Amino acid sequence: MNAERIVSLLPGGTDIVCALGLEDRLVGISAECDQPASVMDRPRVSLSLLDTGDAEAAEIDRRVRDRLAAGEPLFRADHEALAALRPDLILSQSLCDVCAATPDALTAAAVGDARVLALDGRDLDGLLADIHTVAAAAGATDHGQALVDRLVERRLAIGTPPAPRPRVLTVEWPDPLFIGGHWVPDMVVAAGGAPLGQPGAHSTTVSWEAVQAFDPQVILIMPCGEDLTGAADALASLRRRPGWPALTAVQSAAVYLLDGNRHFSRPGPSAFTGLEIIAHILGTGQQDPAAGYWRPASPSEYRADR
Repeated sequence: MNAERIVSLLPGGTDIVCALGLEDRLVGISAECDQPASVMDRPRVSLSLLDTGDAEAAEIDRRVRDRLAAGEPLFRADHEALAALRPDLILSQSLCDVCAATPDALTAAAVGDARVLALDGRDLDGLLADIHTVAAAAGATDHGQALVDRLVERRLAIGTPPAPRPRVLTVEWPDPLFIGGHWVPDMVVAAGGAPLGQPGAHSTTVSWEAVQAFDPQVILIMPCGEDLTGAADALASLRRRPGWPALTAVQSAAVYLLDGNRHFSRPGPSAFTGLEIIAHILGTGQQDPAAGYWRPASPSEYRADR
């Protein structure tokens, strides 16, 4: 049976549903879903339990780790509201306990007879496979294939990588220092760069000594779930690291702030715009695909504190 009442518990799932032209079937979304405007009136059925307030990056990381160590969830599904929506398809994710609700956050009563589909794409091909899966569940395989074809065409339009490829550091969190994982290293490779980190691998912490040894030629700051303001805050933390001014990327003013929430943290079609942003920065893409969602850091932002 084709899904007619869809609930999305993550922004990437909402992006996929809307990109497939199925907005009218979307009956519920998560608290983190922030686009498109046409579905922002849907009931919110997944809430974050982590109060970050104005905490700095290290304190936010400590609170996350404390909750996970105590076996406490970071997200809570509103089971009564979810059950009242009578969904027949619930989109969740299985990659990261920190990013959005997982299937474990759902009760049998709230799920009812709905199919729970956990999106788990770990690289760009995996994201395309997730689109196919959602489209098939909704009986929209033709729309799914058309969307995937468009995204593949955009990926293939990226120019020939330079030789050698520039070393690219993607910063997903500044303290402790996490590098981008899952599809982010794949995006860097597809855009013509050489990432610190392997495509498909989980985001992981790295030592500052490892970053210095890598000596990135380009630094992309894209904090998970944060916009350009959050990226600027992350840069302020990074530039206090010893040896920051000596990094090649800093010496050559190749430090960039990116909206991690919009084009890098979420699985789905927006990651392909993120790919085009990186390609534009590296010179393998032509037109700026998302003006206003990234910018070069200014000298006053990337110069180390005196």
